Amino acid sequence: MSYKIKFYNSLTKKEEDFNPVHKGKVRIYNCGPTVYKRQHIGNMRRFLFADFLRRSMEFLGYRVNEVTNITDVGHLTQDDIEAGEDKIEKEAARNKTSPQQIANQETKLFLSDLKLLNIQPSHKYPRATKHIKEMQDLISTMIDKDFAYVTDVGVFFDISKFNKYGELSGNTVDMLADGTRLAVRPEKRNPGDFALWLTDKTDQLQQWDSPWGRGYPGWHIECSAMSLKYLGDEIDIHTGGEDNKFPHHENEIAQSEAATGNKFAHTWMHNAHLQMSGKKLAKREGQQLTLDTVIEKGYSPATFRLMVFGSHYRTKIEFSWEKMDKAKENLKTITRFLNRLQEITPRPKPPKYKESDVETINKFSSALADDLNTPDALAVVYDYIKQINKKLDEENITKSEVKAVWNTIIQIDHVLGLVKPILNQDNTDEVQEKLTPLLREREKARKNGDFEQADKLRKEIESHGYLIKDTKNGASLEKE
Repeated sequence: MSYKIKFYNSLTKKEEDFNPVHKGKVRIYNCGPTVYKRQHIGNMRRFLFADFLRRSMEFLGYRVNEVTNITDVGHLTQDDIEAGEDKIEKEAARNKTSPQQIANQETKLFLSDLKLLNIQPSHKYPRATKHIKEMQDLISTMIDKDFAYVTDVGVFFDISKFNKYGELSGNTVDMLADGTRLAVRPEKRNPGDFALWLTDKTDQLQQWDSPWGRGYPGWHIECSAMSLKYLGDEIDIHTGGEDNKFPHHENEIAQSEAATGNKFAHTWMHNAHLQMSGKKLAKREGQQLTLDTVIEKGYSPATFRLMVFGSHYRTKIEFSWEKMDKAKENLKTITRFLNRLQEITPRPKPPKYKESDVETINKFSSALADDLNTPDALAVVYDYIKQINKKLDEENITKSEVKAVWNTIIQIDHVLGLVKPILNQDNTDEVQEKLTPLLREREKARKNGDFEQADKLRKEIESHGYLIKDTKNGASLEKE
């Protein structure tokens, strides 16, 4: 069954039918992290949204090519660029190390957090510092087409030459002239013109030779260069946090379309913030709640994933530990349900999706196709669990039907991303409590010479994802 997919497009400010540039294929570019400090859980909400989107498109039958950049030249805002402030260099100086070491360290932590949250790796993670030539080539094209101009301090984009400027954010040329926050560089033609390349910061550690002098790139040019290189002139979906709309994404559109003459991204999807006490979580505000904090508080990464899945990507999440407690209980409900299924028959390897519950799959798919409505999709899952639990309580279900349930759950889990973490989690106290009596029965059977029964019990224990380790001090359970 094919589903008509609708997404809210930030560019047009309305929901639209999704039609990919190339049939059956989707190209997605995600604005990635600036790796100057550990990513906080607000950042991770953003990458979970990207993961749910990518998994949903695959679930709905598309082949996805996904790119997430790594910004290792640390300009964060237009103000920072104008002031010549590089967050990575600032952090390196504070830690008495190099910008490259800071970037490498934080990139490693970022990728580790993605793995803990069971976020599928993007097909590419290009780093800005590895694509300086592509940025310079793009800047040269804009100069040749008279969209950019060279000054004594670098190269700037002339927003007055791009007549669609402001379509995404609503910030027009006139509005920018009225609302300038910093003293305008005298070299600029318009207050809102933005830097493509700067050459006036001689003490900058990260600098490269260029046709316009030794210097460093502006923030916005990085994403355009990497997206164009790996995904082509036109992409299907560009994602980012809502605070990226301006100036970053507005400027990405301007420079990309000025250079290529093609529509840069057909659909723009922006997630709302994770906030605490009504304020956005941000590294610069000192609220450094990381995934480590979550784990130290006794919550699994899967719990945080489930909490985020339960909120629509365009809705702000008010983070609280009470909300995490609720997600933890919901995760236990799913865990107990999976354990009940395991007691009857282990999950099929490989699953046979043709034997799954078609009605449930269709409901789940329809929710995802409705602007990635993960709360409704999750409600479908909970309703299904409730329905099957009732059958299990009444002992009104066959082993064959349980296999179909497994197939349904595993199929849905391509988007949820929870079943494998749950079945493989380390703190499975409930499972171990249930398996310990079976381990004792096996030991007893072995002592009595009933090796057939002992082998049967061993297989049952292994079906729950545990191995039996026999030692001179007795047998113990070990996670596979």
